[in-house]
Amino acid sequence: MPRIVIVLCAFLLLTLTPSVKADPLVITGGSLSITGISDGPSYTVFGDNFSIGGSGEPGSFQATSCFPCASGNVLGLNAFVAGSSLGGGFVTIDGTTLNNLVFTGTWVFTASAVIPAATTNISITAPFTFAGNLNACVFQGGPPNCSPGDAVFSTQLVGQGLVTVNLNVFFINGNPLFQFNSITYNFQPAEVPEPMTITLLAAGLMGLGAKWKFAKKRRL
Repeated sequence: MPRIVIVLCAFLLLTLTPSVKADPLVITGGSLSITGISDGPSYTVFGDNFSIGGSGEPGSFQATSCFPCASGNVLGLNAFVAGSSLGGGFVTIDGTTLNNLVFTGTWVFTASAVIPAATTNISITAPFTFAGNLNACVFQGGPPNCSPGDAVFSTQLVGQGLVTVNLNVFFINGNPLFQFNSITYNFQPAEVPEPMTITLLAAGLMGLGAKWKFAKKRRL
């Protein structure tokens, strides 16, 4: 049994720690907002030694999973932002800022909430998760286009936080119903184990396994 523990810990040191270093960039702050069904997203997000900001065109935002919405309905707070919806803007990485960029990629926000009983405009806050990718190219004029081969910056992105959606109330036959007004995804840092923490944990377990095996031999 101790031999198995040592082998597993060695596997952690050799494989798990490198994979952590290869993780996507983690967004720890900033926000993305959309006001009105017909508007595009506006965003500035940042993390360790990077920031991304810009605005896009409408067309790929899922405002709600119900229209009109009533109290008790499950409200989908998902957003699928891709293609021209990402628009263009700037990227700052390791202190260097690249401006006048056009973006391509796919950003996916996932969240849901239940609409409470109300007779006025309401705001609902819920946790969300995020995953996506981004390619950034220098805008050369003409139709926006950015293929991965022309990208001056390309990365995978992940994050999480709290989303707030604002709903406007209206009445039909005296019954309150709700429709989308605006939504904002506010990114927050997540508590995740650092590579050094994983390395120390694996090394400690290996030491315990070796100590147990040595003590067993001494008793024989």
